[in-house]
Amino acid sequence: MPQRPSCVEPVSLARKWLRATLTVGLTLLAGLAVAKEARCVKTLAWSDDPPHTMRLPDGSVGGVEIALHRELLATMGCELRLAEMPFARALSELRAGRVDVIPATLARPERKAYARFSKPLLYLHNVLYVRAEDVPRVGHQRLADLVDQGWRLGGQVGVVYSSEFAALLQDPVRASKLEQVPYRPSLWKMLDHRRVDGVLVNQLTAAYELRQLGLQERIRATSLTLPLESGGSAWSRLTTDEAFVQRFDQALNDLRQRQRYAELLAPYGLTPSGQMPQARP
Repeated sequence: MPQRPSCVEPVSLARKWLRATLTVGLTLLAGLAVAKEARCVKTLAWSDDPPHTMRLPDGSVGGVEIALHRELLATMGCELRLAEMPFARALSELRAGRVDVIPATLARPERKAYARFSKPLLYLHNVLYVRAEDVPRVGHQRLADLVDQGWRLGGQVGVVYSSEFAALLQDPVRASKLEQVPYRPSLWKMLDHRRVDGVLVNQLTAAYELRQLGLQERIRATSLTLPLESGGSAWSRLTTDEAFVQRFDQALNDLRQRQRYAELLAPYGLTPSGQMPQARP
């Protein structure tokens, strides 16, 4: 009696084909997951600090530091994400590795324990601003001299403007004469209303905000300019290695050799070298 054809072989082949297809599919999905995981994404912590970092009229986030970081990270094949928070909290988040970078940050010794610092994107000074009639009283004095004479100086919580300012914070008597508030716009009002006698502010920020508030004639910069110190973009040691910081510095060096750098700075009134224009006599 003739044997019936066996259907085991076709079924077996079909199962093998199905298993192979599933294996390839899963491998592709795993590869995509790895690729997504390996994608370069850096989260920058920002607060309202115009024109460095600020909310634009259309609701987007911009400013000169945002523009420069976005440009540089794009050339490195990285995506920039933004997280809004006060500066003091940003330092804590950087330490914990929940954000990757804070722009324009002074490289204090305690910060170097949890942050790597790339080169500064701009060359700007922190300056003491006072009411116009008080400018001559400042003369060539330093911060400690003014505080010892009874001046009340204002600054932002968590911001260390220089080593000179840090020394004031470490002196209990002098520190008691410093007014620190979370948001800088409050400082201008306090100065205008004589609740403080001087405010420490980055010179680009001051020019922008005083113009916006219409206080550029009543509040003026003094000759008390704090020296530029070590610092730049602060990168979390938990998320960013030294090789990445070096690549970022090299991307900045390359950008400064191109016209694009000047184009990014021009809308903010900065020179192609990343500085404030010299005041005309």
